[in-house]
Amino acid sequence: MLSKSAFFVFLFLLSHLTTFGQTENTDLIEQLVESMADDLTEDYDYMELTERWNYYLKHPIDLNKTSNEELSELRFLSPLQVAAIINHRKLAGPYLTVYELQAVDGLDVETVRLLLPFVRVEPSSNWNMPAKEFLSSGRHDLMFRYGRILEKQNGYAIKDLNRSRYLGSADRLFGRYRYTVPQKLQLSLNMKKDAGEQFFNGAQRLGFDFYSGSLYLQSVKRWKHVVIGDYSLQFGQGLALWTGVSFGKGALVQHVARQGIGLRPYTSANEFSFFRGISATYSVKKWSITPFISYKRLSATFVDSLAGKANYSAIIENGLHRTPNEVSNRHNLKQLLFGTNVQYQRNSLTIGGNVFYTKLSGIIRPRTLLYNQYAFAGNDLSNASIYYHTYIHNMYLFGEVAHSFGSGLAYTNGIISSLSHDLSLVLQYRDYQKNYHAFYNQGLSEGSRAVNEKGFYTGLIFQPNKKVLWVAYADAFKFPWIRYRVDAPSDGQDLFTQLTLTPNKKLRYLLRYRFRNKAENGDSIHPTAVLDRVRRQQIRAEAQYQVSSTIVFRNRFEYGFYKKAAHAEKGYLFYQDVIYKPQGMFSGNARIALFKTDGYNSRIYAFENDVLYASSFPFYSNKGIRYYLNLRCRIKRGMDFWCRYAASHYPTLQELGSGLDKIEGNRKSEIKMQLRFQF
Repeated sequence: MLSKSAFFVFLFLLSHLTTFGQTENTDLIEQLVESMADDLTEDYDYMELTERWNYYLKHPIDLNKTSNEELSELRFLSPLQVAAIINHRKLAGPYLTVYELQAVDGLDVETVRLLLPFVRVEPSSNWNMPAKEFLSSGRHDLMFRYGRILEKQNGYAIKDLNRSRYLGSADRLFGRYRYTVPQKLQLSLNMKKDAGEQFFNGAQRLGFDFYSGSLYLQSVKRWKHVVIGDYSLQFGQGLALWTGVSFGKGALVQHVARQGIGLRPYTSANEFSFFRGISATYSVKKWSITPFISYKRLSATFVDSLAGKANYSAIIENGLHRTPNEVSNRHNLKQLLFGTNVQYQRNSLTIGGNVFYTKLSGIIRPRTLLYNQYAFAGNDLSNASIYYHTYIHNMYLFGEVAHSFGSGLAYTNGIISSLSHDLSLVLQYRDYQKNYHAFYNQGLSEGSRAVNEKGFYTGLIFQPNKKVLWVAYADAFKFPWIRYRVDAPSDGQDLFTQLTLTPNKKLRYLLRYRFRNKAENGDSIHPTAVLDRVRRQQIRAEAQYQVSSTIVFRNRFEYGFYKKAAHAEKGYLFYQDVIYKPQGMFSGNARIALFKTDGYNSRIYAFENDVLYASSFPFYSNKGIRYYLNLRCRIKRGMDFWCRYAASHYPTLQELGSGLDKIEGNRKSEIKMQLRFQF
């Protein structure tokens, strides 16, 4: 177990955390991310989303000037709620105060509470002011982050030049710069070095492994958006053209309907899901057109070169260039993409279409495995899609059909309906053919991509009063063709229900149950494909109590159960959070967690507080204790410092991880520091 001295030091810090304050809305952002992140991976990059929320916390949306598109950027509002906010303004006149949102039909108390920090009622700046005054109204935001795992991992200890190893240091570095004139202009620059990557050496002679930047202009006469550099496109239901952040199934049941926000600057650190070039949205009356062109280098697994043409087995999307093999594949494939989006909007009806072409400098030839029979192969791809969404009385209808020329189709249609003042229904059907191809495909799906899947989703939202909220969904899906580790067509179900009780402003209780049933290859050797059912169950109970205006306690207990054929695993997680948020120079939050699972299959994920714009969503597995402490110091106006220490201790293990990430011992700890200047 953890040494007694270290354990008591931690308890001392935990009990004395009330000496610190917290001025950021970190608890609000944590609640929003966790409600959207049930199906996302441990290393998913939330920075684009958290940065957007923090931007609107500092520059709230004007309720009297906002649009459906801008409100949709908040993500936690459903399409019906967005329409209700706009329609209230049309019917009742301009908002007099943000608290008028409580009178908007369709907004529950919890949604209003989440929304209030992001909105305002007052005028904003315009392009007509003198250039000197306009530029001086902007704000600079400069941030540096450092982090590393403190224990030595195997990949850094290997000295044999003939073996795979990490070429760089264990340090993780991130730099970020923004110059922003609210609602008008933004200049962005991101720089990132992952652990194990070189820095001003080898393949990274220019310093950071990844650079990303853009210049964004907004509302320049008929040009709604103009981006030069790295940008993101989000249209329709994500079947053909969607980069940046997106979410799947979770507690926000109505969000199975994607809300595309069109063209935006790309400000995240993901090294694949963006475009690099130039794009602009031009609007004339009810029409808008968004042409785009992108040219960037990708990393791909090189196989061989025949007749002067390079062949690759797959595109690498993780952005890691640490080992000699990863470095040899770094930026070795060029991608040219160009096309246009056209959209028509009249009253509540929106219809749009995408047409674009992708050309690669090499040829993709997937490995000759049976499940790859219908995978994309070649060096070019043409895509087109048509999408729509509209409001009819208390219903929101949405859908998209997409086609990859020369191969398959994908389509989805759905409806969100307010059956009564306190009950809403969500229905969605999807059909993605096994030979449908799209490089930037993020449609709602059970798999990692919207391909080779049919499914029907139905959800309910019931709120009989301000204190009770119940949500549930059922998703039944089929995979017509075989998949990785599933050597036959298969099907499955995903069931979810959650009850939230808010007796008063200080108390919140949550109870959740989820059941998932899918097929997977059996463990026994058999001449024909034999599939076993894999069943996962999750029970979560959570309580949050606001002790005072500055102190919040949060407890969670979660139990998980896994079963495949005769093999079964179970596990549990319990944690205690303390969050303190008064005004002051210092702030902080902390957690101590106890967990025990029978193995990796019964692992449990939980969101963790982190430094500003960073995210942590690790899994808890085996038996141990985990704790972290986040501190923030406002050194002076416009200058802030964050520090995070997190550690996990596994008393029954002698080594952690595997391969190059293996650590000798039973402890893994991490430190992270961040400095931010605003002027």
